[in-house]
Amino acid sequence: MPTFSLKYQTAENIPAPFAHAIEINGSFEQDLALSFELTYLDREELTEDELFDEGFSSNDDFTWKGTLPKVWSDVVFGSLKSANELFIKSLEPHQDFWQVDFNGKSFYPKNTDTFKYLLEELQQAVYEKAGREASLKLTFLKNQSGENVEVFVSASFIERKLQLVRTNIIDGSSETKVLAWDELNFILKNTFSGEFEAEFALSKKPSHKGLFLNAGDELWYEVGKSLLIQPNKILKIMKL
Repeated sequence: MPTFSLKYQTAENIPAPFAHAIEINGSFEQDLALSFELTYLDREELTEDELFDEGFSSNDDFTWKGTLPKVWSDVVFGSLKSANELFIKSLEPHQDFWQVDFNGKSFYPKNTDTFKYLLEELQQAVYEKAGREASLKLTFLKNQSGENVEVFVSASFIERKLQLVRTNIIDGSSETKVLAWDELNFILKNTFSGEFEAEFALSKKPSHKGLFLNAGDELWYEVGKSLLIQPNKILKIMKL
């Protein structure tokens, strides 16, 4: 069975506590068999308070072994098979380290942006499978005169499945759509391009007029008040 390895390390100019390395080894069976290892680097000089202030803990390293569904085998195999090799003698301080081992070759991929996005999605799928993080759930709410609509978006990285449920709050009618997985990037970019101010967020589902977002916890962010973003970005998602 074909095997592969992905090795990644943040660029030399990325400081602790953000500097890290990821190594993924896998094989293409019925499902995608994986070993995943995340190691944070150069944290010896940092105190616990400094780590906590940046949103980390005293030990954020993580290892996991398991399988992901066949859809992941197809995606990873396709990305590796279509990868172009880039031959470089040395890395600049701003360049990430990459090493791809596949099909008897070991190389630095030319399309690093594509591989970075693949790595991020794989990491999220692994976190969900390991129970470290929940699947993505977003609720968009539009309360206006004569128009009360709620749009619920759920994304499973394990299954690479993106679903949208639109509900008319006034008459209770709803429709469900399965969206192309590629739409997720559009949704995330538009949702999280604004500034979230949790201290001004609402702790209960709002009933007054406005445009709101719930990102999977107990807080509701109101566009223009606790979520500083162009309303059109949210409305584009609600129209999908």
